[in-house]
Amino acid sequence: MKQISDPAKQVTDNLEYMIQNTEVPELNLGERIVEQMNNTNTELNQRNRSKNKRMKRVVAATGIAAALGFGVIGSGFVSPVMANALSQVPLIGNIFQQYGDPGLQASIANGLYQSVQAKDSHNDMTLESTGFIYDGTRISVALKRDGQADAKLLGERLGNGDRDINGKGVLKDIRMYINGKEYFPGSYTMKDGDTRDTVILEFNDSPPIILPNADPDKVRRPEPLGDSFNFKLEATLTGSDQPYVLTFPVKKNTENLVLKPESVKSYDGFHFSLDKLELTPITTRLSMTGHGELASLGDEYKLPDGDLYAGKHWFGFDIYDENNNLLKELPGNNMNFISGQYVIDYNFTPFKETLKSVTIKPYVLKQDKSSGKSSEKKYISELEFHVDVK
Repeated sequence: MKQISDPAKQVTDNLEYMIQNTEVPELNLGERIVEQMNNTNTELNQRNRSKNKRMKRVVAATGIAAALGFGVIGSGFVSPVMANALSQVPLIGNIFQQYGDPGLQASIANGLYQSVQAKDSHNDMTLESTGFIYDGTRISVALKRDGQADAKLLGERLGNGDRDINGKGVLKDIRMYINGKEYFPGSYTMKDGDTRDTVILEFNDSPPIILPNADPDKVRRPEPLGDSFNFKLEATLTGSDQPYVLTFPVKKNTENLVLKPESVKSYDGFHFSLDKLELTPITTRLSMTGHGELASLGDEYKLPDGDLYAGKHWFGFDIYDENNNLLKELPGNNMNFISGQYVIDYNFTPFKETLKSVTIKPYVLKQDKSSGKSSEKKYISELEFHVDVK
């Protein structure tokens, strides 16, 4: 077989084969789609061969997306194999495939990406959401900007970690609404996408950071997101006199395993309760509470003066399966200290294989008082949890 060197040609040939061999009840779109692909390839061959390959892929993807727009995606008959091929095409989930964490990348291959058409335009700019991924524990939303902007959507990152919001079209503020009510997640992250005009917005329903002197009864805690909800995003861009409003329905499309072992471990004056371990194809979510202090640990394992929880421990966790595969912690996790208790709600990447058991290994970090930075891990084996997955 002759090797195909052009990535665009390879993708279109794969898609043509799958479309011709995919049964779609009451839809006879194969000829129209293949014709559109052939036209696209003809257009590519006629273009100046000095154009770079990336431009060829974009042009090919535009033609394929237009052809698929006749109804194949919306029909719900996209197989995981076809979804994997589609993930290679720009404009169809590619931002998660290339710039997401392993869970988001796996969701594309498994056909869990959900496309939407939500956009708002004014001041010579358009902001839209091209799609999202939601597994009931966290939601990741793809955002894309078009129009007369002269800066990156998130602005340029400065040496101190801040963002430069000068220039037109920089995302400087967002507000979120769930089922018509303003939503205050404990934290959210925004990550640059594959171009200067794309961003991944991600959040969940974990509790917010609580100030030590705050009244627990007056703290706004986010409601559980649930299996489905209506989502509205109000985003403010520099150079615009009004926010951009995007609205679309969200629905969980994964099968999750929720383990609630109600297990408690105690050691050295400290008690940990494993409240929930939720396993999804996209996320592993760990929920724990703890109280007390590890009496035998010195001050070098306590958060320094000036820290929000000075004098307390900072707990982290390593999670392994029975084959010693280690999960990676996701960004945006925060430890809380509420009403005298440590409240842990952390997200990790998913397990790649079927599990028999999970081991949760807690640790504290040694604190460097001079630099204010944490260093080596100290594991506490007496507080480990071993959970059977059934």
